[in-house]
Amino acid sequence: MNTDTQSGSFLRALGPLESYAWLIDPISPKHFTITAEVTGSTSVDAWAAALHAVQSRHPLINARVNTDSSQPLHFVYDSSAKIPLRVVRLDKLTDIEQEIKREFSAPFGTGDIPLLRAALLYSDTRCVIIMTSHHSIADGLSLTHFIRDVLDSLAGKVLVTLPLQPTVEDICIKADTPVASINIPTGTSTPVPYTERSLAKLNIFRRRLSPELSSGIRLRAKKENTTVHGALAAAFALAFTRTSTAINSNTPVRICTPIDARKFFALDYGLSFSELFPTYGYDARLTTKFWDLARAVTDDLQPVRTQQGMATVINQFQDFMNNPELNRLINFDKQSCAPDILISNLGILPFSSQFGELTLESVWGPNVLIGTEGEQTIGVATLHDTIHLIHTSYKPLPDFLNTAEEILTSVLDEKLPA
Repeated sequence: MNTDTQSGSFLRALGPLESYAWLIDPISPKHFTITAEVTGSTSVDAWAAALHAVQSRHPLINARVNTDSSQPLHFVYDSSAKIPLRVVRLDKLTDIEQEIKREFSAPFGTGDIPLLRAALLYSDTRCVIIMTSHHSIADGLSLTHFIRDVLDSLAGKVLVTLPLQPTVEDICIKADTPVASINIPTGTSTPVPYTERSLAKLNIFRRRLSPELSSGIRLRAKKENTTVHGALAAAFALAFTRTSTAINSNTPVRICTPIDARKFFALDYGLSFSELFPTYGYDARLTTKFWDLARAVTDDLQPVRTQQGMATVINQFQDFMNNPELNRLINFDKQSCAPDILISNLGILPFSSQFGELTLESVWGPNVLIGTEGEQTIGVATLHDTIHLIHTSYKPLPDFLNTAEEILTSVLDEKLPA
């Protein structure tokens, strides 16, 4: 951030999706966490200094949302912003998940500056950093790259200031953008109520798939003309059908998939909310063939992963996004989204895991929820050729991760059709 910028200076207006995340937050909090495990010798002071250095790199960390009701929502520069850092001795803990739950269960307030915080589980040679962000300023991939920046800074790298990112609507919608032929996401027939949120009810579980299983999924998915994401979605949809007592076997399983808008337009990963999250329903009865289901997921998402497809999805909701009356935003959560499963897949992390003497051992996340009843979120990240899964829910299905892993293992044992 340019140090000549004066506090209160206008940065830019919030886009429709950023406004949605901001306005709905008091009703259904829209924040998320990413957790990283790091080995190597550090100090608390070094972590604090790295956070401060990287804060200068990302403009939206140094911003607050102007809430003057006489003006459209917009970001303004605030010189008082400083990333809060909570420090806990790692050797005093027996349960990292409890610390992730503590961070995820605490929403941001409308007066919080910045809309980002850090928790450091510290020891001399191993640390866990938990970053939590409001969705109006970031998404899972940009927050993961923020953690990369912090590790680069710890390793002594000097980082340049990034430009202010455009809104996802400005990225995707141009005057000459044609309408794409996509499967338009459809909502539920009746609104799904919001879930009751409390730390006591929140559950978070982690699972690291073996390198052999992770590699097997990638290779088999390619042979089956689908993707790792399609295979994971199929496994969790079938696991949902097996473990849920609330669903009728003929009811489609609704899966929400956040899609990164940057990768198709050569943008960097400065903090911003630059993703779309369509929800589609799938037949996941016990008689459903696994790879048919995986291909169905891929077939729905592939046309959306283009500028035209993303513009078409945005245009579907443009009217109410541009006129964000609260009840319409609530209905967007409860009917247009309302996923049974949200799978937020960061993919193969596109940077080295070595930062000088430090090693990034694992990344877990995102932990995020739309917030409707019965929702199961799976955060996915692939590092060291290993798929990392983290399950977040206020009403978790029993053995959800284990059941999905068993399904994946069993389908890899099946022979390819002749």
